[in-house]
Amino acid sequence: MHKDTDTHTNELFTQRRKLLLLPLALCLGDALAQSIPVPSTACPLNSGGPSLLGTRWRLYSIYGNRVPDSLVITMKVGMTAMEGVGGCNTYVARFIQVGNRGFKVTDISKTRTPCTAIRPAPGSPTVNVGSWEGSYLRVLRRAGSVQQLGATLQFYDFNGAASIIFIRSYGNRVSGEKENKEDKENKENNTDKEKTI
Repeated sequence: MHKDTDTHTNELFTQRRKLLLLPLALCLGDALAQSIPVPSTACPLNSGGPSLLGTRWRLYSIYGNRVPDSLVITMKVGMTAMEGVGGCNTYVARFIQVGNRGFKVTDISKTRTPCTAIRPAPGSPTVNVGSWEGSYLRVLRRAGSVQQLGATLQFYDFNGAASIIFIRSYGNRVSGEKENKEDKENKENNTDKEKTI
C-alpha cells in the first residue's frame, strides 16, 4: 500500500505542476505570438532589403509603359511620406505601414502648377506632362507593397500586380529635378567651407 500512495502522490504532484505551468505557458505563447515592433529608426516603407529611408528614385515605367526620357518624375522616401516632382508639380504622398511588408498611401497633396506639353526635340511628338503626372499619382495611391531589386524599386498594387518601377538616383538630386531649399543650403554651406580652406 505504501507504493500505491507514493505513486498516487507523484501523479498528483505532476498534475499540480502542469496546472501551475499552464498559465505561464499561455502567457509566454501570447507574448511570442505578438509581432515584433519595427525599430523607430527603420523605414516603414519596407522592401525586404536595405532601408529605403532617404533614398531617391526616378520613375522608369507605369504598368509597363516607359516614361519618356524628357520627363522627370522623382521620389524621395521619408519616414512617413514619399515626396518628389510629379512632372510639373511637387507632391507629398503620406503612408502608413500595413502588416510586415505592406503600406497604404493615406493622402497625396501637390502644388497646383498648370502642366504643359513638352516637345523633346523638333518634329518629335509632344509629351503630355499632366497626363503622366495624373496617372503616376493615381497608381501610387493604389500601391500596397514594394520590392527593391538592385538599382530598381518595384511597386505592386493591392492585387499584387506590378505597377510602378523606379530606378535609383545617386547624389543630392535626380537629374532634371528642381533644386530645393535643402539642396541650396547644402551648396551654400559647401561653398562657405571651400572659402575658409
